[in-house]
Amino acid sequence: MRQPILVQALLLLAVASLEAGGVAARAAERDRSEWPNETNTGVRPDAKLTPSGDVVADQAGATFSGLDIAGRVYIKAPNVTLTDSRVTSASFYIVRIEPGVTGTVIRNCEINGVGSGNDGSYGIVGQGTFVGNNIYNVENGIGVSGSDTLIKDNYIHDLLASGSPHYDGISIDGGNSNVVIRHNTVINAHTQTSAVMIDNYFGPISNIEVDGNLLIGGGYTVYSSAQFNGGTVDGVSFTNNRMGRGKWGYSSIVKNVPVWRENVDDATGRRAGPR
Repeated sequence: MRQPILVQALLLLAVASLEAGGVAARAAERDRSEWPNETNTGVRPDAKLTPSGDVVADQAGATFSGLDIAGRVYIKAPNVTLTDSRVTSASFYIVRIEPGVTGTVIRNCEINGVGSGNDGSYGIVGQGTFVGNNIYNVENGIGVSGSDTLIKDNYIHDLLASGSPHYDGISIDGGNSNVVIRHNTVINAHTQTSAVMIDNYFGPISNIEVDGNLLIGGGYTVYSSAQFNGGTVDGVSFTNNRMGRGKWGYSSIVKNVPVWRENVDDATGRRAGPR
């Protein structure tokens, strides 16, 4: 008489476990859908696009919106905004902000580097505010050149380039300070280089905040390196990120001590260590 009761109890536990698993799966699905992806980045659905060739922005305060650009974008004046536009080019720099130019805003754009004939390509390079962009088919998603930059809510994925690529989702290669990288999805499906690269190749690094992102892949998922001769690397922090482990690990940290707090493995939710 006790065996049916035991079987019934086990069945109830199994059902409860399946229900809990389903709730967890739905929660995980909701959680993933809240990250930047193809549905919530790039050109907004109500935008109407007008065909265009290369864009040269040389007037301060100009706004460019609703363009389907077959070519490059050069930003040479301060406080220029590019929004709700598609840019398609196999150029080395697809959207280039000239050194020293400040106040640039690149928002809700789709940037397609074509994926061939594009050795060393960057989706965006320069300093400014880069929000809600969908960047793909490039060697490097965003390259920060300068300081005082916000990179937020972008979807950087499907990195693809010709030549001998070294793929980085976001690269900060020296001479940079006061950069915030927050709530982006950066996926490097290759087994080399990084989702986020921070190093002192071209100069010192200070105050780089990498917080609340979904970062996946590469050789190491993130780098913070002072191995070159460009100067010190100080004030780097990695906090509250979900990480998909790169081929060799979550991080390569060389000759500096970044803050590492509340970073977890994307698949398991377990602590992602700094090595």
